[in-house]
Amino acid sequence: MTEIVAETARLILRTEAPGDLDRWMEVMNTAAVRKHLGGVQERHQVEAGFARKAAGIAKDGYGFWHVQTKDEGLLIGQCGMGPIEVEAAGPVLNGALQIGWSIAEGYWRKGYALEATRAVIELAFIRHNVGLLYAQTSDANVASWKMMEKLGMERMRELDYVDPEYPPEENPTIIYRLKREDWRARE
Repeated sequence: MTEIVAETARLILRTEAPGDLDRWMEVMNTAAVRKHLGGVQERHQVEAGFARKAAGIAKDGYGFWHVQTKDEGLLIGQCGMGPIEVEAAGPVLNGALQIGWSIAEGYWRKGYALEATRAVIELAFIRHNVGLLYAQTSDANVASWKMMEKLGMERMRELDYVDPEYPPEENPTIIYRLKREDWRARE
């Protein structure tokens, strides 16, 4: 059963609903959306990703939720939080919570990612009592790190690392963080 986790002015953050896999394959599993995320995936890989998301949400009460528009009722992306699970990230980051997002290309530059991510940050700091969130991307993903800065996140150069799962042009992985007290001060 689909659960609504949060609502914003224009969006619903929710768990998986019937039809999401097909819609995801159409608008999210594209070269443009997956450019900095390891490339287009096979359907079975996307299905496995959906299963991991659902298991994480069931276990932790949080994870990466589907983002749906209120007006059209269409899946346009994902946004959420989960543990960093990359050996190369090192002991400070491994297991720490990160936020992340991806939005379908037809919905870029409309503020949807920022709106959804602000809702996730509030969920993390208020509902789940998280004290610190990280976000990671590459220098090449300018839109991503610029949004991290819009969110008030602090650049943590000393935590950057090389992720062997990604090509040289997507390395190093760069790190930002947001402390709950800094977020509260901005709110």
